[in-house]
Amino acid sequence: MVNTELNLFQVQPKTMRRIILLTAIILLAYGCAASAAEINFRAATDRNTLSMSESLTLSFHLEGKMSNVPDPQMPDLSDWNVLSGPNESSSFQFINGQTSYSKDWSFVLNPKRAGQLTIGSALLTIKNLTYRTDPITVTVSGQASPAPSSAQPLPTPPSSAPQSGSEPSELFVRVNADNTNIYQNQQVILTYTIYTRVNVNGFEVSKLPSTPGFWQEDFQQAQQPPVRDEVISGRHYRAAQIRQVALFPTRSGDLTIDPLEVTCQVQMQDTQRRRRDPFDMFFDSPFAGYRTEKRVVSTQPLTLHVKPLPEDGRPADYSGSVGDFNLIVDLDKQAVKTNEALTMTVRFNGSGNIKALPKPNFSAPSDFEAYDPKESVQVDKSGGRVTGTKTFEYILIPRAPGKTRLPPISFSYFDPASRSYRTLTGGGYDLEVAKGSGELASSVPGIAREDVKLLAEDIHYLKTPQRLLRIGPPRDLSFGYWALMILPPLLALLLWWGARMLGGAALQAKLRSHKAYDRAKRQMREIGKTSASSKPEIVFGGVHKILMDFISEKLNAPASGLKEEEILEKIAENQIEAAMVEEVKNVFLECNFARFTSGNVEAQQKDQIVRRAEQIVEHIEIYWGGKS
Repeated sequence: MVNTELNLFQVQPKTMRRIILLTAIILLAYGCAASAAEINFRAATDRNTLSMSESLTLSFHLEGKMSNVPDPQMPDLSDWNVLSGPNESSSFQFINGQTSYSKDWSFVLNPKRAGQLTIGSALLTIKNLTYRTDPITVTVSGQASPAPSSAQPLPTPPSSAPQSGSEPSELFVRVNADNTNIYQNQQVILTYTIYTRVNVNGFEVSKLPSTPGFWQEDFQQAQQPPVRDEVISGRHYRAAQIRQVALFPTRSGDLTIDPLEVTCQVQMQDTQRRRRDPFDMFFDSPFAGYRTEKRVVSTQPLTLHVKPLPEDGRPADYSGSVGDFNLIVDLDKQAVKTNEALTMTVRFNGSGNIKALPKPNFSAPSDFEAYDPKESVQVDKSGGRVTGTKTFEYILIPRAPGKTRLPPISFSYFDPASRSYRTLTGGGYDLEVAKGSGELASSVPGIAREDVKLLAEDIHYLKTPQRLLRIGPPRDLSFGYWALMILPPLLALLLWWGARMLGGAALQAKLRSHKAYDRAKRQMREIGKTSASSKPEIVFGGVHKILMDFISEKLNAPASGLKEEEILEKIAENQIEAAMVEEVKNVFLECNFARFTSGNVEAQQKDQIVRRAEQIVEHIEIYWGGKS
């Protein structure tokens, strides 16, 4: 009887393992189903039919028993102009010992085209479970239709005046151009202003517009912009200028400025909270009953019509400058001798793209030696326009005596105010060059003395030749010379041999440790490049193996000889902080879950697990890189 029990006990573990594994899978599925039943994630719009001139509100609502909620992956909104959003709000409730949480995201959208537009599903991942909303189909007609009472305001036009028949919302941002019909290279000023009827605690420009086809100059903006009162469509607003730039279009045609996006922290009254708690009216502080809500608002795209520069009347020396300029040419001296340097200063000032002004078209007389001019630019943006001065300094050296003439300098530009080309002329000096001493003057502004060559000489001696001493044959060299030649390499050889004998093992361990880090980084990069198109088991399995190999190498143990639990214990014993140990554990769990389940895994999740593993490798290398 005893032998029979022993035989049964020896056979039982394999069956027991199967039962335990099956039980764990059932419990996991039950837990996932229970968790899914407690979380509700849905999408809705305030209308399903609208015209091209109208807008709708798209909202996503999440509620359930949870504490930490990541941001969802929003659907593709390329068919819509995002006038506002994502605007976020959240709330907690604690009733009968149970905690519930809800969060809302909303967008105000205006269609870009007519037809049947589909808003795809939003994705949200919580505790390795992915929730998705149902797609929503919206019908957009090309004709205007009467808006229902719950409709959102019409999109805000780019100009400072409101669109006829529309009412601006309580918080929006606009872009103003001082001129939308301009010439190529003409200066145009864009001013971004935020308007609000609510309390804004703070804001930041979260997305700057790209400006391809423009040369851009940013104006200095005050940290606390002044606030002014403004009335739009009969409603009182507080307005503040948040950004100003000058643009110079480099090509003609209709050029579009992308929207600028601003994230605002808005203080809103929590009316729901006041209704839930009747004691607030007795015990509320002045700040109770309010919540801070994040809202994202953006400008409408702005299109500028850029005209090409006219061909009629264009001067032969025209180089593309547009604006309003002056030209001044100065000479530092009128009386000069041969081989003496004089400075000719050419100065442009005015309004326009000062930095892009070209070098003057100046050719020195044949009996003058001229050097490339020294350039300097001073830009002034204090008056709401880009103005300034650009200076060119020429160093001229006459080489022959007699009468000579420095030719005048001409400069042509296009004046958009008069729609015509203008040509400025300056200089044209007559000089009497006297015979000098044959040597260069001792002081030449802006140029070093050794940079100037005298025409009468072909060779300049750096040093007066002196008596040369004969060096004897090698047998005459002293013992000290040979000792200094031989001892350094001999000492280096001895030190290398000592390091090999005394610290060879430690050195080899450190080399292996550094190689493991380089290998892990390289493998992570390779997986990251193909993570979007690779199967989940390949990505997550590869990340798991790379981490196991890397940490095992740091522990001087083969990866096949360690288990996950042993690795977590050992890195905790080696002064790796608890938060990082927990992160390694979570990455292992997510990798195992993704490898052995058949659920869909988004590309974003695969990319995220690779980045988290890279951060683990970097962290361990920093805190544990020197250990072997």
